[in-house]
Amino acid sequence: MDDYIIIVDSREQKPYFTKNVEVAGLKTGDYSIKGYEDRIAIERKSIADLFGTLGKGNKRFKKELERSRSLEYFAIIIDGTFRQVRDKDFPDSYRTKMKGFVILKILFTLIVKYKVHVFFGGDRKQSKSIVKQLFDAYWRQQK
Repeated sequence: MDDYIIIVDSREQKPYFTKNVEVAGLKTGDYSIKGYEDRIAIERKSIADLFGTLGKGNKRFKKELERSRSLEYFAIIIDGTFRQVRDKDFPDSYRTKMKGFVILKILFTLIVKYKVHVFFGGDRKQSKSIVKQLFDAYWRQQK
């Protein structure tokens, strides 16, 4: 058993974790560590959500990125690959007019501007593993 409890944002639609978890409203991100919510957060995005967020939802997301600047660590985990984003390869992709290369251009601009870490998890299982490894690494540094 871990020494920490993962906080899952109450708005998270498909949580990665079901054990050692508490559900609560997070100001920033979808996941954090209990007691460290103002220090570390990770935002999860499906590819479809990434396209929506960096398209029409851009202003709201930029506010979240502004809040993330006060954290010690903030990352975005994408449930997909770089190629899937670039090639706009996801279910119902026809619903957005955004182009994959434009989404990547915006994403990399945000990486540089807000100093956020971005991981392409490939799929949910790998993304979950990345989040867990990040939390484990952060937790070890707190001791």
